[in-house]
Amino acid sequence: MSERRVRRRKPRLKFDKQMYKKLGILFWIVVLALFALCTRIAYLNVAKGDNYSIKVLEQQSFTSKTIPYKRGDIKDRNGNVLATSVMVYNLIIDSKVVMSNEKYLTPTVNALVKYFDFNEDDLRTAIKERKNNSYWVAKKNLEYKDIQKFESYLNYEYADTKEEETTVQNTKGIWFEKKYKRMYPYNSLACSLLGFANSDNSATIGIESSYNSFLQGTDGREYGYMDSDNNMETVIKDAKDGDNIVSSIDMNIQRIVQKSIKKYMKKYSPKRISVVIANPNNGEILAMADDTTFDLNDPYNLEDYYTEAQISSMSQKKQSEKLNSIWNNYCITDSYEPGSTAKPFTVAAAFEEGKINRKSTFTCDGQEKVGGFTIKCHKVDGHGTITVKEAIAESCNDYMMHIGKLLGAKKFVQYQERFGFGTKTGIDLPNETRGLVYGTDMGSSTLATNSFGQNFTVNMIQMVSGFSSLINGGYYYEPRVVKQVVTSDDQLVKNYSKTLVKQTITKETSDYIKECLRSVVTDGTGSTAAISGYTVGGKTGTAEKVDTSGKGKGRLKNQYILSFLGCVPCENPQVVCYTLMDTPKKDPQATAYNTELWTDIMKQVLPYLGVEKTEKIEKKAKKQNLETEFYSDGIIEGDDGSLVKKSKED
Repeated sequence: MSERRVRRRKPRLKFDKQMYKKLGILFWIVVLALFALCTRIAYLNVAKGDNYSIKVLEQQSFTSKTIPYKRGDIKDRNGNVLATSVMVYNLIIDSKVVMSNEKYLTPTVNALVKYFDFNEDDLRTAIKERKNNSYWVAKKNLEYKDIQKFESYLNYEYADTKEEETTVQNTKGIWFEKKYKRMYPYNSLACSLLGFANSDNSATIGIESSYNSFLQGTDGREYGYMDSDNNMETVIKDAKDGDNIVSSIDMNIQRIVQKSIKKYMKKYSPKRISVVIANPNNGEILAMADDTTFDLNDPYNLEDYYTEAQISSMSQKKQSEKLNSIWNNYCITDSYEPGSTAKPFTVAAAFEEGKINRKSTFTCDGQEKVGGFTIKCHKVDGHGTITVKEAIAESCNDYMMHIGKLLGAKKFVQYQERFGFGTKTGIDLPNETRGLVYGTDMGSSTLATNSFGQNFTVNMIQMVSGFSSLINGGYYYEPRVVKQVVTSDDQLVKNYSKTLVKQTITKETSDYIKECLRSVVTDGTGSTAAISGYTVGGKTGTAEKVDTSGKGKGRLKNQYILSFLGCVPCENPQVVCYTLMDTPKKDPQATAYNTELWTDIMKQVLPYLGVEKTEKIEKKAKKQNLETEFYSDGIIEGDDGSLVKKSKED
């Protein structure tokens, strides 16, 4: 019986009207979607085509080079360039190209040896070891003059024969990477104030750090690629250079200051000298320096301060600590007790509050008993009955303690805050210290010693800023080291005009303080600060140092910070100069050493600034009032030996 296969056909699919309707809708959806897509592509091509072209080039380019930006310059107030960036070149060897053909190696090596002083054997070995490396920095920071002859060689300028031309043609795999190197034309001038930038354009100190966001620019890019016709095309995105900084610093005054510091370090061998010069009428700093300097072009070099053996024995951490100490800007980062330079502030507060007047007197008997302590004046037999002006001139501690008592702790602290003690000044430099001050709950003995500049700490910029307000009519200006930010083509970006922060005292009080400061030089402890033809005003200070090692030594014997804070001309001050000398070896308490430094600097600065002489001849400087008393059971404080010690009656 035969089998029969039956083939069944699938039923034919029939489209009804509903299905045709759905297909029609789907068709138009697809059409609309394609239209929207085409519209979007057209928009992107027109509106953002350039941006996407760059991205495509980044992916399709066969060459891509960074175009470095030029970091902005830092200039002094007169346009002298203190910091700049110069173009240098890194020699790059593409060993992969050199080794791609055996005829390339020898001519390439010979050219490099001839024009760049390589050792032939070492270079040949190095290229072979890097045969798969396309980027080897063989030499860094070459100047253009260093590569000029080699470029002439590549341009066949030295090829006189066909054989020499072939040699040049076979010199392969060498190119020069452009970059900028930071350069400081004056080496150590204003080093801690300027700071320095590293190779990656980072900075940690000085103006370089504070204004890094302005000084930095944006790298550009050069792209090489093949177009649709296989032609080589190049697209360049230019670099944006950094902005330039115009500082308030005067290079010539800075040079005078640093030269004088070096001179007096050698002459009197103190532990430290620091100087700040400022314009009291706008807060601009004209010069700032201390004795610790370093070469801005070689900031990591310790050899000026340590022997090679000492450096070798240091750990990396220790070396970093030493470097940070050298880079430190003492004028803003370190605090100390101001000593008698604080007395004009005490007098100004009391005069402003009506606690004293021009006719006020007090009888100094050489000591005050306060809170269980006998606190002595430097003149132990007393100054007798004296006026406030005489108390400032002769630096009487006894009178200051009396004035402090009249003010009271609350008012005293209010005026310390008003003069900027215990708070940052806002100077446009990093790492400013606040200093340490007492609150209104201070005891009577603390108030007494605070009144003549002991038991609270300040930094030099705080003193200069507060003092400027004492002598300029009472206006406290924010201190600054930068005047302007401008573009590389001198278009103004930002202007820093003087910033009035507050008024500390009235003009009447300011005028009286200037009279007191003048008397210090004409009749008191600052007579050696006199300069013929100029009316000099100021205040001397001698503060015994405090042990900060944590060993509990208290006051350090025969270690003093000597200072003079002065202005010229006293009746209408144009310049403030603050000098500080730490423990000169020849005589730790010789305030005259420091005023000698002050006058040496100002005798050069005043004519340079065009400050006119207002006196026919200055009184001949008389011997400075240096009265010192030493007590084995006491602590010497204040100007030239004032003493704080426990009363024997208590």
